[in-house]
Amino acid sequence: MSTPHELVSEFVIPEVRGLLARKLSERGFSQLKIAKLLGVSQSMVSRYLSANPSTYSEKLTALGLDFEEVSRFTDTLVEKLVSNSFRDYLSFLSSFTNSLLRRGLLCEAHRRRDPTVPRDCDVCLKLFEEAVDPYVEEVRTAYELLSMHPRGHEIIPEVGMNIVSAPPGAVDFRDVVGFSGRIVRARNRAIAAGEPTRGGSRHTASVLLKIMKKFPSVRSAIVIRYSSECVNTLHSAGMNLVEVGPHTSEGEFLTKLEKVVEVLNREPDAVVDIGGLGIEPVIYVLAANAIRAIKKAFICLGE
Repeated sequence: MSTPHELVSEFVIPEVRGLLARKLSERGFSQLKIAKLLGVSQSMVSRYLSANPSTYSEKLTALGLDFEEVSRFTDTLVEKLVSNSFRDYLSFLSSFTNSLLRRGLLCEAHRRRDPTVPRDCDVCLKLFEEAVDPYVEEVRTAYELLSMHPRGHEIIPEVGMNIVSAPPGAVDFRDVVGFSGRIVRARNRAIAAGEPTRGGSRHTASVLLKIMKKFPSVRSAIVIRYSSECVNTLHSAGMNLVEVGPHTSEGEFLTKLEKVVEVLNREPDAVVDIGGLGIEPVIYVLAANAIRAIKKAFICLGE
C-alpha cells in the first residue's frame, strides 16, 4: 500500500517545482541557478520550462486541488528562495503539503491510485498539522518585501496601512489574515505594530470581503497612500481602477463600495477611496495574493 507522502512526492512536488522553475525564470534566474535552488538537474529545469504552462494546472486540478491556491503559495515559496531563506522555504513547503493531506484533498487521488486504501481511512486528517499558516506566511512575506524596499515607506498613508489575505470562501473578517496593528512609517522605514494573524484587521478585511463577494479570485488587499500621480501611474499601467466616495464614515464607505462593486463587469485592480472631511484618501490595491498586491503597489514607485 502506498503512503500519503509517496503520493505527494510523485504527483504534487514535481508540479510545484515546475511552477517554481517558471516563476524563477521570469525573474531572470538562469537554468543552472534554478537547478541549484530547487535541488534538481539542469536538464530537469529545461524540461520544466519547455512544458506547456497549462500542464501544471491540468495535472493539479485532476488531483482535486485548487490551482489558484497552489499558485499563490508558490509565489511565497519563490520569495523565500530569492532571499536565500532556505529554512523558511522548507518549513513552508512542508507545511503546505501537510495541509493538503490534513484537509483530505488528496484522498480520492490516493484511492484511485491504490484501491487498497480503505474508504474510511482518516489517517491524514488526524496525523498532519500545519506548522505555519500559509496565509499568515504570505502576508508576512509581503510585509518583508515592503520593509526591504528602499522606498517602500513612501507608499504608507499617514494613518498607516495594512496587508490582508483571505482563503477561498472567507465570509468574515475573522477568516482573513491581517496585521493586528497598523504598518506605519518611521523615518524612512516601514514598521509593523503587530503580527499577521487571522482576524487581525477588521476594516481592510471588510473591504476585501466586499470585493470577494463579487470577484472571489481577488483574495488580497493592501492600503497605500493616495496621490494623483499614483492613480495616473496605475491607469497608465492598464489597471482597472474604481473610485468610491466621498463619505463621512467607515460604514458609509463600505456601503458605497458594495454598490459600486455590484455593477462592475470585471474585477478591479484597485479601489480609490477619495475620503471625506477629516478622512484621509487612500488606495486599496487588490490581487490574487498579498505578494502580487505589494508588487502592484510598487508600480507607484516607478517599478
